[in-house]
Amino acid sequence: MTLSLPQLDWRTTTQAVEQIVRPPAMLQDLIFKRRTPNPADTVEIDLLVGGKRLAPFVTDMQGGVVVTGSSRKSRVVKTGRIRIKHPLDAKKLIGERGIGQSYYAGGVQDIQTAMLQKIAIENRELKNMIARRTEWMCAQALTGTLSVEQDNIEFQVDYLIPDAHKITLAADDMWSAEGGDPLNDVQTWADLLINKGYTPDVMICGTTAAKNLRNKVKADDWFDARRVSAGQFSWQASANYMGNLEGIDVYRYGSQYEDAAGTDQNFIAADKVYLVATQAKFTIEFGLILDLKAGASVVGEVFAKQWEEEDPSVLWLLQESRPLPVPWEPEAIIEADVC
Repeated sequence: MTLSLPQLDWRTTTQAVEQIVRPPAMLQDLIFKRRTPNPADTVEIDLLVGGKRLAPFVTDMQGGVVVTGSSRKSRVVKTGRIRIKHPLDAKKLIGERGIGQSYYAGGVQDIQTAMLQKIAIENRELKNMIARRTEWMCAQALTGTLSVEQDNIEFQVDYLIPDAHKITLAADDMWSAEGGDPLNDVQTWADLLINKGYTPDVMICGTTAAKNLRNKVKADDWFDARRVSAGQFSWQASANYMGNLEGIDVYRYGSQYEDAAGTDQNFIAADKVYLVATQAKFTIEFGLILDLKAGASVVGEVFAKQWEEEDPSVLWLLQESRPLPVPWEPEAIIEADVC
């Protein structure tokens, strides 16, 4: 029996990577739930802005009165491009035992099994890296500005969240202060969204904000609204779920990522809270993959391929994705600095 690499065709590789389940990601699971592949590398964004006007009355003899409708601001945005690859050399694929295996005690078959396992593990890590970057982009979008600064690229997307929806509490009103009143603040912010035609149903808290909220709100004020669907992961079944305040599900977001300098950073700033009406339109748009192998035929979330280099003997794994989170109705978000 001889060793054989798995099929190298990009279609087979992409299908295999698509089957890898991404790790849970709060913002993608709770807010940016719709995922939309696009046949171009740009997305035309129409940000919808409503109003608070009342419908006028007319007499029995009058015709209809012309009124202005909702307004929108359109812009064409290029989707961010993520393209990462990883080499697996002959030593790693053949000369190292697989995870949990004895050192190739069974001969060629064990080596083949271990090799396939290593390829699967590295493909999963590449996809997880893309998922973490996508979650980071969702966190940025909630702040109203997606800003990327790297040595090789720099761009910014303004989602036009109104200034009135970006709140910083006065020092005496901070949730960490003696006079802080989180319940009253949340009700005030909820009214702001309701006046814009939205019903807030989710609040995401940074770690410090969550701690101070828990300290300020009596246990009797929380309604535990856990709803766990059989066979389906629910964030309400996790330790991140704090409870329900007057119809709003409250979550603590403590997940971190490693930045380019190797330092752990919070996806959501520790002192921030985000109040969101998730019935508004939130999507992750995926742009066209730019790869000659795929041509223009990949309209999806991820593209994957692998190829063998003869000398030195290396198997390369590559994945590409073009995600762009879009809060299409920016008035459905409140950002507050509370600590």
